[in-house]
Amino acid sequence: MRYQGIHAIWRRAAPYRALRPLVGALPSGLPWELLADGRVELRRAGYRLLRGQGVEVELRAALILAVDADLRLATRGKADATRIARDATRATWRYAPRPELHVTAAEHAELVALTAQAAAALGDETSQQIAAWFASSRSDE
Repeated sequence: MRYQGIHAIWRRAAPYRALRPLVGALPSGLPWELLADGRVELRRAGYRLLRGQGVEVELRAALILAVDADLRLATRGKADATRIARDATRATWRYAPRPELHVTAAEHAELVALTAQAAAALGDETSQQIAAWFASSRSDE
C-alpha cells in the first residue's frame, strides 16, 4: 500500500525525466522565457527544465519562483532556495562538498538583487545564509 504513492509520483514525473536529456537541444533562453510566462504550467515547466544546470542557475530560478503569485510555485521556490542556502553553509565535515558559486560580477549583482526581492518570502535565516554565502564567494571576472 505504501509503495502505491511512490509509483504514482514516479509516473507523474515521467514526462519531465524524458525531457531532461533534451534540455541541451533547446534554445538556451527558452526555460527562462517559460519561467517568466503568465501561465502557471509553463512557469513550472521552465523551472523544471532549469533544474540540474548548476547551483547558480538553480538558485536564480528558485529566487524568482519564491515570489511567484502561485502559492505552490512560490513554496517550491522557497524550499529549493532554502535547501541551496543550507547546503552552502553547512559544516565542512559533511560527505558532500559545499556548492561553489561561479558567477560573473553582473550575475552576482543580479543574485543579490533577487535575494533582496525574495527576502520576505525566504525569511531571515535563509536570507542571511544566502548573504553569507555571497560574501564568502568571489565572482569570476
